[in-house]
Amino acid sequence: MSRDSLWKQLETTLKDKITTFDGVAGLSVKSLTSGKSISINGDEVFPTASTIKIHVLAKLFSLQEEGEIDLSQRIRFTQNMYGAGSGVIHFLENDPEFTILDVAILMMLASDNTATNTCIDVAGMEGINDLIRDMGLSKTKLRRKMMDPEAINRGDENVSTPNELILMMDLLHNEKPTPKVSAQVLRIMSKPKSAYLNKAVGSKVVVANKPGGMDKVRGDTGIVYLPNNPYAVSIMSKFSMVDSMAQEGFLIDLARNIHKFMAIMEETNEFGLGLPKTLPL
Repeated sequence: MSRDSLWKQLETTLKDKITTFDGVAGLSVKSLTSGKSISINGDEVFPTASTIKIHVLAKLFSLQEEGEIDLSQRIRFTQNMYGAGSGVIHFLENDPEFTILDVAILMMLASDNTATNTCIDVAGMEGINDLIRDMGLSKTKLRRKMMDPEAINRGDENVSTPNELILMMDLLHNEKPTPKVSAQVLRIMSKPKSAYLNKAVGSKVVVANKPGGMDKVRGDTGIVYLPNNPYAVSIMSKFSMVDSMAQEGFLIDLARNIHKFMAIMEETNEFGLGLPKTLPL
């Protein structure tokens, strides 16, 4: 079996799993060394949930590089600034104070919605969408802040596709929008977290990712840094008819199957022979 055959086997496995999901799911996976990719419902538009925070973070670092903002500036949080949903800031007491950079880290690691809404205010919703367009992402939109019930009911949803999220990660990997910005974004995204990709891959491999989840919706997007075969992956779901545990298990199962195939390509030559380990001197 050649590597091309292995890619086809992976695609068949993933299609079978997505077809049996009680809801709608899509994914995109791309080897960042060979450029080979798989896309299943990759152009389908999904709610992003928290994966849109990748683009917010990129805009913050872009503004700092341009000298428009200072991420070391401190912000004091009062109760009237607190948002709903995930996070830790709204559980703290005595008006906590953080740098903008630390707020951005809370946005990415704790998926803190109060932090996210503050980052959107600092970066500007229009400016974030300008960056999204400049990166060539036509279907990705930031339309509302986090956990805005009125906006959700109006249909002002934050959206993207598996293919466009993979493109975003590929661009970051290739030092876009600038080398400094991309390095900073990927550094923050690589901090340890308990997310679907991390659970599927394990703690021994660095993963730069951002998961997201809302009612009936789950997703995770990132780069898995296998030493010789790093790959970008985005898995998204919507209209889920299963409970949250089953939905999350579905994403982890897809990610685990992808990683199993990518890891075997990492460890073998083109003929499928396991590569020899380095011998001690």
